[in-house]
Amino acid sequence: MTKDNPTFMDNQFQCPHCGVVAQQKWFNEAEASSTINSIIRHIYFDYRVNIRDYQQETLEAFIKKVGQFFSTEYKKAIPPNFAISTCNSCSKIALWIDREIIFPRLILVDRPNEDLSEEIKSLYNEASRIYIDSPKGATALLRLALQLLLKQIGKEGKNINNDIKELVSEGLSPKIQQALDLLRVVGNNAVHPGQINLDDNRDIALKLFHLLNYIANELITKPKELDTLYNEIIPESTRLHINQRDKLTRT
Repeated sequence: MTKDNPTFMDNQFQCPHCGVVAQQKWFNEAEASSTINSIIRHIYFDYRVNIRDYQQETLEAFIKKVGQFFSTEYKKAIPPNFAISTCNSCSKIALWIDREIIFPRLILVDRPNEDLSEEIKSLYNEASRIYIDSPKGATALLRLALQLLLKQIGKEGKNINNDIKELVSEGLSPKIQQALDLLRVVGNNAVHPGQINLDDNRDIALKLFHLLNYIANELITKPKELDTLYNEIIPESTRLHINQRDKLTRT
């Protein structure tokens, strides 16, 4: 579980509905009791101005008795140790019982690599929301995400196999090639049924999430970090000399 996964009474976490790390508002059993009593008192004060003085004492005693009744009886209709968190981003609620989230179904999938494009992140998050109910559907979405990832790094993004072949010819690490082909082949089985049964195989689907992040880390994040370090440390004049050297080497 990552630090952004939903945790009981945390003020901020990744919403299980929209996938955004957002502020959360909480409502629990104690606040429900307080709210009920406030509503009852509000009814009393709304009406007291229209009632004769000699009736006030009786009415207030009645309101107090009703309040005591609701503060105990409402618990019979509400599960013990319940709480509700409301996401500030999408305004949807999550229901908690005994400090555990029971609605919506919590999916413990790592967040997408931050260097992926927003379109890929959206596909990844959509896949994470459906992978328990539809591993095949989630896998198909991850295959599409891989296609877009290859486009993000400068390939055509039309034919995954051809893009992988081109990367291999450029010196791609065999391990990354294996990861790419794993996601390609399994994802292809999700779209075109083959020898891999994905109908109820959540374990395979879950591993593919990790695989996509691994590929993104190797092909996008690490090169980006190296470029940043290179440009920050090596002076511009030295970089120009290095570029000139490389041009002469290629000619």
